[in-house]
Amino acid sequence: MAKAGTIRGLQMFISDIRACSNREAESKRVDKELAKIRAKFGDEKKALTAYDRKKYVWKLLYIYMLGYDVEFGHKQACDLIPAAKYSEKQVGYMACSILMNERDEFLRLSINAIHSDLTSRNEAFQCLALTFVANIAGPEMAEALTPDVVKLVQAGSARPIVRKKAALCLLRLLRKTAPDAALVPAEAYAPVACALLEERDIGVLLAGATLLLGIMARFGPAGYEAAGPRALRVLERLVALRDVTPDYTYYGIASPWLQVKCLRVLQVLPPPDSPAQQRALREVLQAIFATCGEQARSPTANKANAQHAILFEAIALALALDAGRELLTGAVAALARFLAARVRAAGARPRRFASLHY
Repeated sequence: MAKAGTIRGLQMFISDIRACSNREAESKRVDKELAKIRAKFGDEKKALTAYDRKKYVWKLLYIYMLGYDVEFGHKQACDLIPAAKYSEKQVGYMACSILMNERDEFLRLSINAIHSDLTSRNEAFQCLALTFVANIAGPEMAEALTPDVVKLVQAGSARPIVRKKAALCLLRLLRKTAPDAALVPAEAYAPVACALLEERDIGVLLAGATLLLGIMARFGPAGYEAAGPRALRVLERLVALRDVTPDYTYYGIASPWLQVKCLRVLQVLPPPDSPAQQRALREVLQAIFATCGEQARSPTANKANAQHAILFEAIALALALDAGRELLTGAVAALARFLAARVRAAGARPRRFASLHY
């Protein structure tokens, strides 16, 4: 609602709602406003300006968030998506994503406008369209927009924020595509997903690993063997804390979500053939067992949960690889330390209740 702060009519309506002393007074004010908006939308003699349409759609969103049913205004919200101004386009995308679902017929009216935003050179418009599609797209939208989103994922000139959103948007479209529909050939996804694991930006890497796991779940791991060495290099970088910005560091751990996804990718793909890669993988797993096992008694629950998530996936990978006695011994020892710590924590009485008698 930050962009709506300069709309005087909306400000006055919100002030009136907050001034209501009870629910009945609020309902009367809302009903009065809904009748006014319905009359404005139904007046065919006087066309609404883009500013008025934006103002009334903001009011409908506010009323909807208060818990009231809003059964009209969908077409007017869709009409804002093709607007030339960012503030109007933003309201259109937001209203459609909140008031509608993927089966709403009015969404068909906006597909051409979304296509125009995805193919434009305006990154702000691209981000709005990608966020909208990733949250509300259905089979019809997937059929029309998947090629556009694939091009954005492949666009090397696009900024990381656009490619990150495009990768997650593509995953949504892939999941909404019928199994027998070949919108994009299956083999075309391999270079797209594998190339994302070459990026330096952690956000793009996280989105790329998520997309890769979704694609392999859909089509199987065959043809994606090139992703294995790249996921291993990403994992080495994270375990060594190399080039990891503070916004992707969680309690001193370098992006635990990305570490977990890289470990899952390596579980799905065949083990590496190169002796150098095999040695690198063993070293990474040993470092994880040593670090997560020794810190399993972390006093911070969030940090312990992140460490345990990485530890479990590393143990699963070691078992899947049949990586040798030494590595499996380290995995079992790390797991034993974790279980022992959990048992002691579960059996201990909380200190603040020690003096109470039940």
